[in-house]
Amino acid sequence: MRRRRTGLVLVVAALAALTGCASAEPLADLGPVPGDAPDPAPHVETLVTALTEVYAHGLDAPGTPTTIVSDGATTDVAVAELAEALPLGPAAQGFLAATSAELARSAAAGGAEGVEEVVVEPGAPELVGEHDGDPVVTVAVTVSVLREAGPTTEERADYALVLDGDTLAAVLAWRPGVDSGVGLRSPTGAVARLLDLVRADDVEAARFFSGGVSTDAELRVLAGLLDDVERLVELPQARMGSATVVYALDDRARVLGRFEVLLGAETSVVYAPTS
Repeated sequence: MRRRRTGLVLVVAALAALTGCASAEPLADLGPVPGDAPDPAPHVETLVTALTEVYAHGLDAPGTPTTIVSDGATTDVAVAELAEALPLGPAAQGFLAATSAELARSAAAGGAEGVEEVVVEPGAPELVGEHDGDPVVTVAVTVSVLREAGPTTEERADYALVLDGDTLAAVLAWRPGVDSGVGLRSPTGAVARLLDLVRADDVEAARFFSGGVSTDAELRVLAGLLDDVERLVELPQARMGSATVVYALDDRARVLGRFEVLLGAETSVVYAPTS
């Protein structure tokens, strides 16, 4: 019993050391709207085209034929095809790779059954400032999934688009504000903290941080991927209340892992291998 208590104390101590910035501001400060900001309409059109292609392909919607993504394309191939046809920066490609992986997961669970058509509709874009020197545009996007039988389902998400000239540089979640990536009130910051625990080979603390859900075997898989993790991508369209989905990707926008982040008084992060 004494050994068990000592182990718990060590786990709590490790988490305390690695969660020192838990109270850090989860949103990054935006600068003023640049005077030379481009027209956001083409960038919104790029996002709508890319989402339509990814959703129609991932959900196998016959009523929404794809013109860019080829039949049978894997996530890697689909993103490469989109990057060749559309002005997408690496971070935007990462967002599409994560979205494609999430749709593949949904389809495997039966989420694509009976899907007939996909409709992607944007709201009015608004220039709200600049992030790291690039203009930021916010836009609400609704994805409607029509099925042969049953009700139409709608998925609405607020996005922040980072613009770099003619290129859609990044697609981020909008709260309002963009994720700072720092601290346990930030979805990607919380995932980064789990990665720190695994990198420190503190599997017990990492398992505790997951609420006991992630297994030792899964965390060992994650440990083998850490050197390749280049980017963490939050999917605002997969958010459910305080639960958020974040994907880890390498420098070629290949998906390495999926994380479910539950923000709150006791933030937890659950890792799920994707292959």
